[in-house]
Amino acid sequence: MVSRRDWIKTAGLAISAGGVASAKEEGCGIAIGTYGLQSMPLAEAVQLIAKTGFNAFEITVFPGTTGDPVKFLKTQDQIHTLRDQIADSGLRLSALMGDLKPEEDDQKHVEQLSELRTMIELARALSPNDPPVIQTILGGKVWETSKFLFRDRLADWNRILADQKGYLSIKPHRSHAMGVPEDAKWLLDQLGNPRRLRMVYDYSHYAFLEPRREIPETVEVALPITNYVAVKDAVEVEGKVRFALAGESGNWDHADIIEAFYDGGYRGDFCCEVSSQIWRNDPKYSPVAATERCYQNLKSAFDRAGVTAL
Repeated sequence: MVSRRDWIKTAGLAISAGGVASAKEEGCGIAIGTYGLQSMPLAEAVQLIAKTGFNAFEITVFPGTTGDPVKFLKTQDQIHTLRDQIADSGLRLSALMGDLKPEEDDQKHVEQLSELRTMIELARALSPNDPPVIQTILGGKVWETSKFLFRDRLADWNRILADQKGYLSIKPHRSHAMGVPEDAKWLLDQLGNPRRLRMVYDYSHYAFLEPRREIPETVEVALPITNYVAVKDAVEVEGKVRFALAGESGNWDHADIIEAFYDGGYRGDFCCEVSSQIWRNDPKYSPVAATERCYQNLKSAFDRAGVTAL
């Protein structure tokens, strides 16, 4: 049986070779991460996500979060319990959100390789038949002074991925050195476009850039190298960009992104991300209300795009 992620890879290759995208009834997944659900235990978050109607979800595994492998998922019993809870919920585990910023210090780099191994082990333990991707930002401030360090560290990460049979997805971030899809493409090209190392697409990080980046041009660059799509909104407030819940701002239509990726052969998940700018700073923030609103808005976008949610 071909896993979901291998299917995504095969579909992408078919499209790039001139293949035709399949009927929209095949669908994609509607997911949300636990990043914005840090006020509740992980098991409770899983129940909320399933009850709301999502097909899939992502676990945040930063140090100190509810999914921290060192703190919470540190014994086999706990891992088995969570795996059973995921199975009972009917949800698909689509990703683990990590924080693997490349380190210049060699000793810290070695420690980070160990951290990556742990995440891969956790991914395979929680979903043995279809292990989720691990997604991360890369940090840094200036692309031209960071890109070669990123390339060299990612080469070592990729060897771990190949050895441990893991999947990693790197996310361009508007405030970091790797900020646009072209940067991720450069890195992956430098590494020979490894199949286990791909990109996260998140248009909220490309909106409001100067010069303006439109959805079609960013999708054109990102589609061949993307194995995961994150979804949230962005607004400009007094000249500064702030993130918002998926579909809340009206500054662009997520249906355009869903349709473009689907027609290009993507069959993975679209995962709502609730930014820490919201859940940490808004005193009126409700994790339940945010989860419900994200689902309603993204499901509506799926309907407008004519893509089935699976």
